[in-house]
Amino acid sequence: MGHGDLLNLLTIIGGVALLVFGVRYLRKGLDRLFGRRLGTWMHRLAARRGFSFLAGIAVSLVAPSSTTMSLLAVHTVQAGHLTARQMLTIVLGANIGLTIMVLLIALQQEQLAPIVVLGGVALFQFTKSPRSRGIGQVLLGLGFILLAIDIMKRAAETVDMQNGLWAVINFENLTEHAVLLAIFAAMLAMALQSSTATIGLVIGLGVSEAVSFKLAVPVVLGANVGLAVTTLIVGWRVIEPRRLALGNLLLKLMLAGLALVALNLLGDRLPNPGPESFGLAIAGVHSGFNIVLAAVGLPLVGVVSSLLERVVPTPPPERRKAFGPKYISNGPIGGVALAMGQALREITHMSEIIRAMLRDVWAALETGNEKLARDVAVRDDQVDLLDTEVKRFLTRLAKEEAGEYDADEQMRLLRYLAEVETIGDIIDKNISELVLKKIRLGAEFSKEGAEELKDFYCKVSENVVIAETAFTTRDRALAQQLLRHKQRIDQYERELRDRHFARLNAGLVESHETSAIHLDLLTHLKRINSCVTHVAYAILQDTQPKHTSAPTGAGE
Repeated sequence: MGHGDLLNLLTIIGGVALLVFGVRYLRKGLDRLFGRRLGTWMHRLAARRGFSFLAGIAVSLVAPSSTTMSLLAVHTVQAGHLTARQMLTIVLGANIGLTIMVLLIALQQEQLAPIVVLGGVALFQFTKSPRSRGIGQVLLGLGFILLAIDIMKRAAETVDMQNGLWAVINFENLTEHAVLLAIFAAMLAMALQSSTATIGLVIGLGVSEAVSFKLAVPVVLGANVGLAVTTLIVGWRVIEPRRLALGNLLLKLMLAGLALVALNLLGDRLPNPGPESFGLAIAGVHSGFNIVLAAVGLPLVGVVSSLLERVVPTPPPERRKAFGPKYISNGPIGGVALAMGQALREITHMSEIIRAMLRDVWAALETGNEKLARDVAVRDDQVDLLDTEVKRFLTRLAKEEAGEYDADEQMRLLRYLAEVETIGDIIDKNISELVLKKIRLGAEFSKEGAEELKDFYCKVSENVVIAETAFTTRDRALAQQLLRHKQRIDQYERELRDRHFARLNAGLVESHETSAIHLDLLTHLKRINSCVTHVAYAILQDTQPKHTSAPTGAGE
């Protein structure tokens, strides 16, 4: 093996590595730009009758990341927003939109690479806006891909495929084992968490004339199947996502099997495009596969879904999955922005639980329903469980996406998470105990006292809703409204205490019997209001304009 052969081989491998990194970096940039909005957009589009298929195409065109789409599909079904049958239609559309990334790779505009990288560095390195930095990251990813293609093409120009190391490697010996090639490509797509990177890799090798078109086609088929297997792994634990993933995998396996049979029948009659058109030919195969998949699969969605409902039946109630997170999982992260968005949705889910706890514990206070008061403890355990899972998820995100994730956003989420968990504890360990004490004593508030407590409770409940909305939207106006409400609530709480003391001085029997409970309820409702006010301070602090002029570090 000559020194030149080894150097050429390492150069081509380096080009392939740069290509895979470029695809990943491009996906990260798109995720930075659109990750949090994808779920919302998809839900809105899919809600319109007959728009599910188009919703899949639209969302995947905006952010063509196979891993992101897989996670989004599984989380949407798991959260109950759409059924597996509805989501399968969306996925068939998304499969077509995802092919745009391969087309970008296939265009091979290598001479533009330095200009694209220059624009990317300028935006990503020297701007502060998340949107402009996201655009810069997308440009950098594209630049890396173009550079990788150029590196492999230049190395291939000096390769002698008939002698030395290249004669030993001889990829064409693999063309007779199309099924094994497809299986290997599926495994590679799963390992890289990207069908696009796998297909981009074979495009790079094809442009370098290291592989033929006949060898590349099974790789394209296997990469598409590998994406479906990734979706199955992510969604396996829950029934509806499992049905979705199995339906998608079944359709892809059927079509890939037929394509492999056709490839075998064609044999040497399959045309072999030259290096200049190789990438576009592979992109055509990839797009054609998914277009045919949609044409065949859409009419079969109902049949496949009905079959899977029988094959994967809904378990009886006692065997259903225990309570757990709806939006986050232990599977692949799938992009920082999407992961942060899913964590926010999980925290919002927790907020919904504590609002229901507060509503029900107050209903128990008014009706004397002891069971309703005790049930609050169960939901507080659920809040504690979600608190642990979200913290674990955000910690894993920081480790796996080091340098990509937003540390400030992580801290904002953790602070709000802590406030939500604290409110749950106040409701369970303080207010619920006061309600049970009132029920055991058989005591009743005075008419005036009950009305005042109810009014105070309503004001605090309103602030909890405002805080949740303000944090989700980062709305400064709502945050400022919360701070104004805090001052009024503090003043109102003092007035209510004074009124209560006045009734005690007047000798009202009911006020004496329930005095401690009445005052403690005011105290704990005020504590809840303080927790939501902390959210307002955090929003106003985090949305203050930054006046620093130093550029962001390159290692970010």
